[in-house]
Amino acid sequence: MKLNSNYLFVLEKERKENIKNGLYEYTVINMSYNTNRMEGSTLSLSDTKDLFEKNTIFSGGHNVDDIIEGKNHFRLFDFMLDTIKEPLTERLIKEYHQILKRNTSDEVRYGSGRYKGIPNIAGDQPTVEPHEVEGLMRDLVENHSINNLMDILSFHHQFELIHPFQDGNGRVGRMIMFRQCLEYGITPFIIPSDRREEYINGLKLFKEEPNVLENEIKKFQESYKQIAKPFLRNYTKSGKNSELER
Repeated sequence: MKLNSNYLFVLEKERKENIKNGLYEYTVINMSYNTNRMEGSTLSLSDTKDLFEKNTIFSGGHNVDDIIEGKNHFRLFDFMLDTIKEPLTERLIKEYHQILKRNTSDEVRYGSGRYKGIPNIAGDQPTVEPHEVEGLMRDLVENHSINNLMDILSFHHQFELIHPFQDGNGRVGRMIMFRQCLEYGITPFIIPSDRREEYINGLKLFKEEPNVLENEIKKFQESYKQIAKPFLRNYTKSGKNSELER
């Protein structure tokens, strides 16, 4: 664990000081909107912004779970920052899932923070059976080293093939990737919901053609880097270290 990320420094500082309209708010709102939208949420970006800033949604017709999971994702992002100095363990990943699914119908139906008890599928991709999850997850978190972006994508690919929870795997997996970027001094990224198909295709092809997903993610890194640039300049030694992230 390096924890030398300028992005992490800015996010923690703005959160602590309750800075409005900064990188922290942008990240929390846009990540919640895009990652939930990819999974079918009805909330628009404007809805998500109102939910974060005013605890209100002005448009109607939303599934209650979409609203709850939107708020839960805000809490999950903060929890990720609060626990970033802890090792990424099975217990911590289960806590991610528990926060995301708290007070939803899925929590009632399947439980939250526990591995799946019924076989599931990721789109049209087969996943491992429930009895295999615990051993494979233990192996993944204990034996996967991170040195660069490709290592993060490899972890994510394996996590999604395991698909350890009944639902919420994509959102938990994408939060883990964001955390790993902050941990290891790699530029983080938010996958836009309108690039869902390209992202899913990259995961499908990852074993044979890993560069398909890597090239897609690099675009999102560049987008986040441009958004973050003025904040890095302002908060980190006049921007002298703002290009350290890989």
